Amino acid sequence: MRPILFKIGGVEVQSFFFMIMVAALASTYFARRIARREGLSEIVILDMALIGVIMSIIGARIFHIVVEAPDYYIEKPIRVFYFWQGGFVSLGAFIFTAVAWIIYFRKRKLPLLKYLDVGALSAPVIIFFVRVGCLMAGCCYGKPTNFPIHLVFRNPASTAYLYYPNVPLHATQLYFMMNAALMLVVLYTVYRRRRFDGQISALFLMYYGVTRFFIEFLRGDADRGLYFGGRISTGQIVMSIFFVAGVLIWKLLSRRKAGEEISDK
Repeated sequence: MRPILFKIGGVEVQSFFFMIMVAALASTYFARRIARREGLSEIVILDMALIGVIMSIIGARIFHIVVEAPDYYIEKPIRVFYFWQGGFVSLGAFIFTAVAWIIYFRKRKLPLLKYLDVGALSAPVIIFFVRVGCLMAGCCYGKPTNFPIHLVFRNPASTAYLYYPNVPLHATQLYFMMNAALMLVVLYTVYRRRRFDGQISALFLMYYGVTRFFIEFLRGDADRGLYFGGRISTGQIVMSIFFVAGVLIWKLLSRRKAGEEISDK
C-alpha cells in the first residue's frame, strides 16, 4: 500500500491523515446538504464539523494511549505528542465527538436529536474514508487467510508488513468500507421515512454495533486490545454497548412518540 501519499519538499504527507481530512470535508458537505433540505442551520453543521475534527483527534489519541499502548507512553510521556507516528483509535473519536456534541447542543439549547440524526447519517461517510486511510497505511489489517478475497502488504512502511510481510490477510479494511457504504444506504432510506427524531442515531448505534462486532473477529492487529484469551476485542466490547444503547434509545423515543400521537387524538 502507500503509507506516505506524497512529499512536499522535505515534508511527508501521510495517507491516513490525508484521508481523515477528506472524511471531514466529505461528511461536512453531505451534512450541510441534508441540513439545508431539512431547514436546519448550516452554521450549526459547520460548528459540529469543527468540534468533530478536534474531538476526534483528541479522543482517538487518548483511546490509543490508554487501551493499546499505555506502557509505551508511560516509559516516555513525550511520545504522547508524536502524532505523526500514528496511534489513533476510531472508537475514541466517536465517543468524544458524541459527548462534545451533546454538551454543545445543551449549552445552545438547540434540538439535539434532529442534529444528532444528521450527524449519524453522515457517520458512514466518515467511516468509509477513514478506512481508505487504514487501507493505505496498512493498519487495522486482517488475520492470515486462504479466502479468495484477501490483501497482501508488500510495502515495508505499512503496519501490516511489520507483522505479516507478504502474507494473504483478510481484507478487513475493504469489509469496513463496504459496510459503511451499505450503512449509508440503510440509514438514508430510513431517514426519508423516519417516524421520530433520534431514530437514525439509534439505528446507527445498532447497525454499526452489530456489523463491526462481527468484522472484528477477522482482524489480526492484536495491539488493539484483546481479552478472554484473545477472543474478544476492545472494539467488540464497545460495539456491544453501542448496540444496547441503540436499542434502549429506539424503544424510549418510539414510546415517547406513540404517547404524543395518542395525546394529540
